[in-house]
Amino acid sequence: MNPACKQYSTDIIGLKRPTALDKLFDSIPKPKGAVPEFGLPKWKVMPLESKIPMVPGPEGVYNFTRRKLGEELWISTPDAEFNLSDPYGYEIQWTYDSLHDKHLLPHFSKPNIIRHLIKSGFVTKNLDAKCSLKDYNMYRRYLRRLHCDSIKKELNRRTKQSIEERAILYAQEQAEKEVKRLRERERLMELRKSAIMQSKMAEKMKLQKQKEKQRKIDERLQALAQKKKETQQMRYIKSKAHAEIIQQKQIAATDIRRQKIIQTLLEWNRKERIRKKMREMRLAHEQEEKRKIVELKWEERLEFQKKQIEKEQFLLQCIEDQRNKFIDAYQEKVDRETERMKRLFEDVKMYIRCYLARHLPGSRERICCEKYFDDDEDETSFVESDKKDAAKLIKQDKVRKFLLSISIIKTANYIINKKQY
Repeated sequence: MNPACKQYSTDIIGLKRPTALDKLFDSIPKPKGAVPEFGLPKWKVMPLESKIPMVPGPEGVYNFTRRKLGEELWISTPDAEFNLSDPYGYEIQWTYDSLHDKHLLPHFSKPNIIRHLIKSGFVTKNLDAKCSLKDYNMYRRYLRRLHCDSIKKELNRRTKQSIEERAILYAQEQAEKEVKRLRERERLMELRKSAIMQSKMAEKMKLQKQKEKQRKIDERLQALAQKKKETQQMRYIKSKAHAEIIQQKQIAATDIRRQKIIQTLLEWNRKERIRKKMREMRLAHEQEEKRKIVELKWEERLEFQKKQIEKEQFLLQCIEDQRNKFIDAYQEKVDRETERMKRLFEDVKMYIRCYLARHLPGSRERICCEKYFDDDEDETSFVESDKKDAAKLIKQDKVRKFLLSISIIKTANYIINKKQY
């Protein structure tokens, strides 16, 4: 591992690595305007499904803009599908913005209108229409839907064949179920006919009882309605007399309360003027302190996110260096083992060639290896002295050694071929 990467081993483990699905999303180009050209660095790499957070910053350091003045916002691709996933507009609110109305572009193109819009803070100097953070995040949802449509077309193309196979299998299963259902339905129809006849007789008896019961209820309700009407008349007379007494008391209490309110309002106005003056002084001081704190935090957050992005890029490079170093070490080990097996194979072939030259019938008994050519005279005297003893051993071991040498050659060839692949 690179020494510079060791101190970030914990961060490397927690770092999110791109998956195959992420690479598929990145391979499909995002719609125009999906990557903001303002704000913090991480806003440019933030996925479309994530909202841009509300980050306090100095005045004028960034402005949320969607498109140029007079350009339409909601433009779908020609081959887009009809989307019914959000019929009530809970996900995306298709709001109207007059700054993006192409029919008002001649009006907004007038120089005096443009100067007024820039001065009022509705557009930037580059004629980009400003918007709120909520509207900008809503526009990112719309761009994400366009991007998802492109991804969906690619995935639908890959899964179309499997869907057709499942549809055929499902149709076969449904046909079998339909046959069973029809048979069961015929059986139930027979049972239902007999049950209907019995239920009709029971319903007829029940209806007669209900009519008698309803007649008694109607008579009782008429008596209760008459009694309720008399009670309401008595209650109305009593409530009217009580209301007149209360009204007289309220008039007297209103005059007393009006005088107290006038005195209280005069005192409140005097105290309010003093409090308002003190509050304006306090708010001015707090706003100045808050502005300084926001500017300091903005600089710290900007520097921190820049360092965080550089750190992530450095960690990914460390991972790639570790992988290349491991591959080089493994390839060097394979090459070294291959060379060793080749040398072993050459020694085996040399041994077999020497053995055949020395011991096969009709061959000359000699040392065929080049490293023994300088001692031919000593070797000749040695061979003559032990010739008789060697002849006996050759007869016994000739077949065994020959078979052993062939086995060694085959084993060496197998190992060399395996290392090469």
